[in-house]
Amino acid sequence: MSAAGTSDGSNVVVREGAVEETTCKRTGKPVTIVTGHLDVGDMSAGWYTVAVTHGATDQLPLLRLYIGDWSETAGPQERWGIRMGIDRDGAHVVDWPEADITEATPIFTPLSRAQILGTPMEAQIWTLTNRILTRDSRL
Repeated sequence: MSAAGTSDGSNVVVREGAVEETTCKRTGKPVTIVTGHLDVGDMSAGWYTVAVTHGATDQLPLLRLYIGDWSETAGPQERWGIRMGIDRDGAHVVDWPEADITEATPIFTPLSRAQILGTPMEAQIWTLTNRILTRDSRL
């Protein structure tokens, strides 16, 4: 069961997960991907990944935030994914590339900027993003 629907994000605890070292398919440069979990008590509020491509000034660090019900019985309409580019000014919601949308749709609903900004969900997304960026010691 997910706590995402029952939390505004202010009571979410960040729990650090794995670190993966890989290579960018486009540039061949090294990439570090950190994973973390968002918990409310003993319930899951979601999870995230942050990918940083080293030595590629044209690629922003990318935060992918996944919220909703990720239990085995839930479907893609109950799970959402948000992409955030991170620069000196902070995080910015960015749209999913079409290829990623096609791949994700059977598993979760990738949300666009228009589906987040100006909606009741926006405040929760910013709270969760701030928690991730300030509480994950690896970022």
